[in-house]
Amino acid sequence: MDYLAVENASKTFGGGVRALDGVSFSVERDEFFTLLGPSGCGKTTLLRSIAGFADLTEGTITLDGARLDRTPPHRRDIGMVFQDYAVFPHLTVAENVAFGLKARKTPAAESAARVAEALATVRLGALAARLPAALSGGQQQRIGLARAMVIRPKLLLMDEPLSNLDAKLRIELRDEIRDIQKSVGTAAIYVTHDQEEALAISDRICVMNAGRIEQIGTPQEIYADPRTIFVASFVGTMNVTPWDAAGPGFPPGFAPDRAHVWAIRPEHLRIGEGRPGAVAIRGEVDKYTYLGREAHVAVRTPDGRFVIQVADPAPGLRMQPGTPVSVGFDPANALFFDEAGRRVATTRTS
Repeated sequence: MDYLAVENASKTFGGGVRALDGVSFSVERDEFFTLLGPSGCGKTTLLRSIAGFADLTEGTITLDGARLDRTPPHRRDIGMVFQDYAVFPHLTVAENVAFGLKARKTPAAESAARVAEALATVRLGALAARLPAALSGGQQQRIGLARAMVIRPKLLLMDEPLSNLDAKLRIELRDEIRDIQKSVGTAAIYVTHDQEEALAISDRICVMNAGRIEQIGTPQEIYADPRTIFVASFVGTMNVTPWDAAGPGFPPGFAPDRAHVWAIRPEHLRIGEGRPGAVAIRGEVDKYTYLGREAHVAVRTPDGRFVIQVADPAPGLRMQPGTPVSVGFDPANALFFDEAGRRVATTRTS
């Protein structure tokens, strides 16, 4: 039996705005499951529905075999970590973490032991007596994580908890959140619009768009095997070009008849024609962007504009606009999509 099961979840707001449209998925007992999508796709509405802060128009939610959507929010046994820390400024770190236990009338000795355990887990034990104002943003977010975990919830929900932090701290804390979740073994649903964040920490990712699920899969499946053009374009960078039946040098009969556009990742392109059997498209440099560990070369060709990722570029590499180049790639790395944006398989004829 699935630990958390969402079946046909739909939510319609006033004016007929459909925020969720028949969403169904399941989460395993210790899984880190991420809802990924652009603003307005329905991911936060879905999270709030699971938490009990919003009622579904249709559909059901069950947790550990019991109907969750019929249970009041305060009885759902769910821990929640918010985007804006949501700490009480007049309470110490320990008092903030103990807040949920106090509301549950947990005995003082047990409460103290569980607070100490939670603070140790998030590495805040030495700061238990401090007020939140004396802590950094990352430390305040750890308070929220400890407060959500100390009640030992059946499910942990996190609504873009790192969005208010700087880039370096986001990377550090996302890894800690993943490690903490695995150490306590609590199922977690994480909401983000950051594709790299989702790829780095998730067991599985649910990509949402316009209130619907586009694809659910492991990070590797979502990135390397996108089933729709939306997933291909939203997760990572993708070169997308209208398909010409003649093709830019593809082998005859390689592409499916229903192909409308074709796409390829920047890391699958290279400057130069490359190995025998590779497709080569001639063009000229439009823009060169140096990013340290990699560089991006934008090339204009008769078949469209392509961005090529150059790993570990030589410090002296310079590509001026207008420089003639050839863009080479293995045709097996190309993806094809029909007019509805659905992936279609390639066909080969010999």
